[in-house]
Formats: sequence, structure tokens, C-alpha cells
Amino acid sequence: MMLIGGSKPKTNLDMVRKIKGALEKALSLPDSATISITELACLEKGCPLVETVVTLLQAGSSPLQHKFHKPASEFIAADLIEVSVRWGFPLDADLFNNSDKEK
Repeated sequence: MMLIGGSKPKTNLDMVRKIKGALEKALSLPDSATISITELACLEKGCPLVETVVTLLQAGSSPLQHKFHKPASEFIAADLIEVSVRWGFPLDADLFNNSDKEK
């Protein structure tokens, strides 16, 4: 996708996989659950070039979604805790500390 004056930065697929894996493990999700991580161009005034939408899909439930105004490559443990708590999964920060170290 082309933006005015340049192109959208490439998604860091390794980081997306790490985020999905960390959330799946920490939230003890069933195999039928799906976590989707999508980076979108943000064209609103004052918005960073990329926003990341994290979505949890589970059978029989409405999708849960949370947006971050930064690319997935900039996620830290606190972001994973934030999305987990917003989705109703209060967690201990130590569950995600390895995510920061693996960057």
C-alpha cells in the first residue's frame, strides 16, 4: 500500500508471531480461539503512520479488539498486559517479561 510520500513500513512477522504466542499461552486459550494481529495505515491527523489492532475470536463470543497507535515491532510486555486486562484476563506482569527480552 502506498501512502502519500512513501510506503507503509513492512510488518515484522517474527514479532507478530511472538505476540500471538505469548497471548495464547498467557491467556490459556483453547485451540479453537484465534488471535489476529493487523497493522493498518493510520491517516488521521496526529496519528502515527501505523496502528496495530489485536483481535481475539472465540466461538460463541463477540470478537474482542484493542488498538495500539504503533507498529507491532514496538510492543513491550506492558502492551500485552494492557490488552489482556482490557479483554478481562487480569494477569501477572511476569507472564510477559520474556517477550521484552526476546526482541
